Amino acid sequence: MEAKVLRIFRDGKGGEVYPKNSVYKSEDKERFEYLQKEGFLEKEEASSDGGKDEAEFPKHTGGGYFELSDGTKVQGKDAAVKEQEKLDKAGE
Repeated sequence: MEAKVLRIFRDGKGGEVYPKNSVYKSEDKERFEYLQKEGFLEKEEASSDGGKDEAEFPKHTGGGYFELSDGTKVQGKDAAVKEQEKLDKAGE
């Protein structure tokens, strides 16, 4: 399992320091879930292809704006979801 690090931490099992935005990998499911619960790791596992996963979009960028997979920004979640669905259908 692997996930993006949200907050810097030192792994209690190996002593390694994981900086913010790095990727944490572990086969220890309990440890992995604990780190997610405590806010050190993203809730969703990072995609193994290293690319942007369609499920990541639209991304909330703050102030009621959302970024779509093509880089455009849309105001309002409902509008962003509709526009992203159009982009996803066009890409099929």
